[in-house]
Amino acid sequence: MKKKFSIIKFISVIITLLLFIGGCSSEKQAIEKVNPTDMQTIGPQTHEYLSITNTEYVNGKDTNDGMVMRVYTYDIHTKNLTKLADLPYNSQYPLTVASLAEDTIYYSGSGKDKGDELFSYDIKTQITQQLSSDLFAINSIIPDTVDHTLVMAAVKNGERPVKVMFFDKETQDMTILNDNDSDTTTWDISYDPETRKSYAIQYSEEEQYNHMEESNKTQTPMVPPNHTIIEIDPISKQTRKVIELEEEQILTLSTRGDQILIATAKHINKYPIKYSMVNIKTGERNEIDLPIKASSELFLSKDGQGFYFLGENTQANENQERGIYFYDLKTQQVEAIFLQKEGFINNFMLLTNPIKIN
Repeated sequence: MKKKFSIIKFISVIITLLLFIGGCSSEKQAIEKVNPTDMQTIGPQTHEYLSITNTEYVNGKDTNDGMVMRVYTYDIHTKNLTKLADLPYNSQYPLTVASLAEDTIYYSGSGKDKGDELFSYDIKTQITQQLSSDLFAINSIIPDTVDHTLVMAAVKNGERPVKVMFFDKETQDMTILNDNDSDTTTWDISYDPETRKSYAIQYSEEEQYNHMEESNKTQTPMVPPNHTIIEIDPISKQTRKVIELEEEQILTLSTRGDQILIATAKHINKYPIKYSMVNIKTGERNEIDLPIKASSELFLSKDGQGFYFLGENTQANENQERGIYFYDLKTQQVEAIFLQKEGFINNFMLLTNPIKIN
């Protein structure tokens, strides 16, 4: 059975090759080529920004000259959009994430064998380095966590399940959560900068296969297997179940403080999508009605009063272009951040990095 890297995220690659539209800034935004280390901090010790992956044609019109993964950052405080680099687009799923604290972009790229490996690109020196050698696919990269650790949702070469992996940037050692578990797969991961814990959406491969067989037999929409969110301790790597949803797919999640924002669906690849807040400590779930359409990339703001999402604004009489938006939970207003115009927005991430104050 196919995984996220070949069903959902790989679809974005195909769409990229077919569409001539994509994600660039609105006319009100100025794209600046600046040194990211010169950007100002929001508070005394942290700096928040969006890291954006936009795949675009090199010549702006077709694949004759190839394609690139264009990496942008959006400063939440100044609202400046900055182009950081153009990286080679040769992976199954184009994925980048910029760590401004390290002046480094981590991304998925083609390895020597079939499949994708983890690479780094130094923004200052423009030097590229391959960091892994035994992967097949990478679905998510979170660069700035505890103890110089990078967290990924990825697939080992020759295996099927997507696993949570911890990459030590100093030793370049890879630790895999529950490495011997051949049935549990990870759909998405999240990191809570407030508690420094990681979270993962997981389900059973066998249960998913049985549901797919039943769907094919009855010619009815596929019912998801049970989906579970687990909490992962950053030091001990011990896990705790936060919530389990019966026959309901958790499409994505964002954790911040004491809450998790999730998007869910009752059938695989079918609307409608519902949204809920989950209490991390108790697992209590409360559905919320939102005027958006988003099935991936949800990120709660630092104050918890809103969130960033990749999708569409479905409010009446509003521009419903695909793009990155901010939704204010108090005012119920939607703000466009980065609209899709020349290329395809593959993914983005909200990052909080410690900044050294001179």
